[in-house]
This record gives sequence, structure tokens and C-alpha cells, in this order.
Amino acid sequence: MNKTIIININSIVFHIEEDAYETLRSYMIDIKKHFGNTAESKEILEDIENRIAEMFSEHIQSGRKEVLNIADVQEVIKRMGKVSDFQESEEYNDGFEEPVFPGNVSTPHTGRKLMRDPDDKIIGGVCSGLAHYFVMEPRWIRLLLVLFVLIGGSGILVYVILWIVMPEAETRADKMVMRGEVPNLENFKKSFDEEVNSFSDNFTGAGYHITRGARTAGAALGGCLGLIGKLIAWVMLLVSGSALVGLFIFYVFNLMNLFGMENPMMFPPLQVLSTDEAVIALTFGFLAITIPILALFLWLIRVLFKAEKLNNYISLTIFAAWIVSIVAVIYFCVSAAQDFREKSTINVERKIEVQKIYSFSEKDVRVLDENEKDSLKSRFNMEMDGLNLRKRLHSSIGIHFESIDSLSQPFIQYQYSAKGKSYQLAAQRAGEIFYQGIQEGEAIVFPSHFLLRNKSLDRDQFVKVIVYLPRGAKVLLDKTLDNKVRDISIWDCRNNYSEAERQKVTEWTMSDRGLVCSQAEPEPEPEQEQDTHGAVGKADQQQKVVDQQRKDSVINIEAPNVTIEMKDNSLRINTNTTQKENAS
Repeated sequence: MNKTIIININSIVFHIEEDAYETLRSYMIDIKKHFGNTAESKEILEDIENRIAEMFSEHIQSGRKEVLNIADVQEVIKRMGKVSDFQESEEYNDGFEEPVFPGNVSTPHTGRKLMRDPDDKIIGGVCSGLAHYFVMEPRWIRLLLVLFVLIGGSGILVYVILWIVMPEAETRADKMVMRGEVPNLENFKKSFDEEVNSFSDNFTGAGYHITRGARTAGAALGGCLGLIGKLIAWVMLLVSGSALVGLFIFYVFNLMNLFGMENPMMFPPLQVLSTDEAVIALTFGFLAITIPILALFLWLIRVLFKAEKLNNYISLTIFAAWIVSIVAVIYFCVSAAQDFREKSTINVERKIEVQKIYSFSEKDVRVLDENEKDSLKSRFNMEMDGLNLRKRLHSSIGIHFESIDSLSQPFIQYQYSAKGKSYQLAAQRAGEIFYQGIQEGEAIVFPSHFLLRNKSLDRDQFVKVIVYLPRGAKVLLDKTLDNKVRDISIWDCRNNYSEAERQKVTEWTMSDRGLVCSQAEPEPEPEQEQDTHGAVGKADQQQKVVDQQRKDSVINIEAPNVTIEMKDNSLRINTNTTQKENAS
């Protein structure tokens, strides 16, 4: 049974055995004697105590070991180094060479830790921290960051994430570990001396005599900037929080769509993937967008509410998940794009019976009439498989009309096209398209949608229908085909009919250049013509009156002994003595 003592080191409470306490007490007294002879000794003593507290915390295991013993204290002293070794080394080197300490058992510049450097920073110290970790100059890291910013702007996002993930080197021991130096007495002394010398070099003369007014102005300016910064941070916090909620709702509703619970919130690119691939791609895409926004949200909470930072392992795990999600999203994008590389078309011809009049219309296969329930499958060869039918029906159809010799057999050509990674795969998908019209006498009915067999993926499947009819044939086009007929002005033809004659069916004639509307353009109404002629006659009459007035105009100018008269394009000048007439 050993007696324990409670001690407080750097605001951390430890339970330590009595003999270990005496050893630690003697060690701390020696340190204070050596470093306590300067006015700046308080800072270095606090750094040393902080480092000792960190090493003691490594020996404490909750539930297993909660008391420090003499072995723990001796191990800490060995790692930190003794003051006697420090003094002997200083005397031996006479201050001209770097001292070597028995406590410095580790090789310098090993065991680096990725941390932000607050002493060499432009924004957050991320680049300088990376430079210390990879033993490089910070300017090269900053140059590389600028290149990433210029190429796609990804450098800004990477910098923000690293700023959140990387802890800041706050204490002197953290800065030593960041540089790969062993945090012992030697390096504490060396680091402290370097800081003092740098401070003396940079802040001499007028640097020590800053006026109180300048300090007050600086404090006021800092307060204003801080207030503006907090306001911006609050706005960004609200925006990022709203974005996170919106992204989560978007993710859930798209998952519901993929699992059959349909709703309007469907991300279109997911439709080109299978259900399993779409779920994985949606999840990775959600993480790729959400993680940076979440990191920004947590950082703002930490800044505004002084919250504790996340554990380094959790931060690195989240960062690794973000990198994996970015790679996965790129993979799915490239893979889906490759599946649209090749295009294949299959042509199928079907003859149609010769008729005096050919009537074309469309049947909406999604609508069942009472008398078609049993015959729909036999006529259009479609399986009504519930929810999957909507995903298998497509309406990318174009109908064209071409002329052939008047004695030739009419026929319909169906061109089924699709895309794929290879020509063979595209041809296979094109062959899985089912679409054909049905002729019943003069009536030829086209389905409104085509069916994809074997649940094929959506790969730009398209059906082009070309109807070849003999020249001179009469054609009736139903209004249901208006959105699928190509290459003819079907709307102009429909406008040729009067309001009373306007109907669902338009009449056409097959000519050498294709279908021509049989209905001629309506002639102008008689009332309109009469009004037009009346307006023209009135204008002519007004012009004649003006000409007559101009012809009959008489101008009399009286002057002493002179009279000038103009009439009927003649000019007469009268004087009291002579009369003279000039025709002009």
C-alpha cells in the first residue's frame, strides 16, 4: 500500500505516489532554478509543464491505471532530459555549437505531426503546416494551391477542409512536433531563444514606443472587423444549415424514387443507371457535396460558440470519405458517359395493303378501353407489369412520309436506334425495342409509346417511322399524330380549314416532294375586298380634288402700277402702260 498525492499540472489533476512526487518535485525545482533567472521564464516554464502533463496523460488509462508511479516520472524525465545534462552541454560547447543531450534520445525531424503553423501563415497556416510535414518550403505548397484554384477552383475547397481537419500548433511542444523536433529541455530552450532573438530583431526602436492612441484605434478597428466577421459567420451558418437540410431531403426523396415510392423529386441523371448503381452513385454524390458544407457548418459553430474541435481521427475519417466519394462520382460519370459512345440502328420493313385512302392515327397504350382489355396484349404485345411499365415505355418517336412510284407496293420502315459502350451492345439494345403499327383496312394505328424488352437501361432509344406511299395517294392524318409527324407543316394545313370546318382529321395528297395539304388557303372575305376598293377610290378622288385646286389657283399681287395674275399654268403681268403674257 502506497500513499498518493493529488497534484495539478497545467490545470490537469493527477494522482501520484509519494516517492514519485518527490522525484518530480526535485526535477521541477531544478528546471525553475535554471530557467527562472529571466523575465520571460514564465512562458517557457508553462510550456514545459504543459508538455509534462501531456506525457503523464499518456500513462493514465481509465479503469486500469489512474495513479502515476516512480517509473512513469523517470520515463518522463528521461524523455525531457535533465537540467544537469543541459548545463554540462552548454559549458562544453561554450555556446558555439549545438548541444547534444542524453535526453534527446530521438532523432531530430522524426515523428512529424500534421498541424497548422500559426507563426507562418497567410490565411490559416495550412500551407506552412504541410510544408513542415513534407519538409518543403511553404512557398512551393502555396504555389501548388494557387494552381489548384486556377484549375477548376478545387484548391479553395481542399484548403477549407484541411483548415478544419488540421489542428493548430498552439503550444511550443506542438510546434516542435510539427517540425519533427523532440519536445525536450534542449529544444524548449532553443525555441525560446530563437523567439526572443527574432522578437528583438524585429521590434527594436520605435516598435516598443507605440502610442496609446494608436493602440486604441487598432482595438476599435479590430472590434468593428470582428463584429462584421461574426455577422458574416452567422449568415453563412444559416445558409450552410439550410443547405444541409435541403440536401438530406433531396437524398431521401430520391432514394424513395429508386425503391419504387415515386415522387416528383427525381434527379434525371440517375435514370440512366440501374437501381443498384443509382443508389450507390446517389450516396457518394450526397457525401461529396454534403461533407464540405458540413465541415464549414461545424467550423462556424466552433468559431461562434467556442466549441471543441473534432477528434483528429474522426476528422481524417471524414476527409477520407470525402475523397473516396469524389473518386466514386467521377467513376460513375465516366462510366455512364462511355455507355453512350457508340450508336446502332436496326431497319425493319413491313408492307401495308394498297388503299384508296390511307388513314393514320395514334392509340395511347396507357389507356384501356372496355372492349380492348383482352385484345391489347395480342395487338401491341405489351405486358402490364404494374409499376415497371412506366419505366419501360418511351415516347421518342418520329413519323415521316416519303413518296414512291404510283405502281409500287406501299410499306413502312421502322428504324430502331440505341447507344452503348460498343457497337454490339448498342445493336443489342436497339433490338430490344418493340414498336409497330397495326393496319385495319384503311386505318393504320401507331402506338403512342414503344416498349423496351428485358428492362433495358435508357440509352437514347429512338424509333424513326418512314411511311412510303405511292404518288397521288390520299392521306388522312388524325390530330393525335400532330406531335410525332415530322417534315410537314401540319399546323399550317389545319389553319386552312374554317372554324366551322375545322376538325380532328386533315386531308393530304402524296406528291413528288411529299405530303401536300389538300385544303387550299381560304380566300379573303367579300366585305374586306369591298372595303379595300372603297378606300382606294376615296383616296383617288381626294387626289383629283387637290390637283384641281392646284390647277385653278390664282395669285394676285398688287403693287404700284403692276398686277401679276397666274391661272391655268399661265402667268400674266399687267402694268398701266403695257401688258405682257408669258406662257410657262
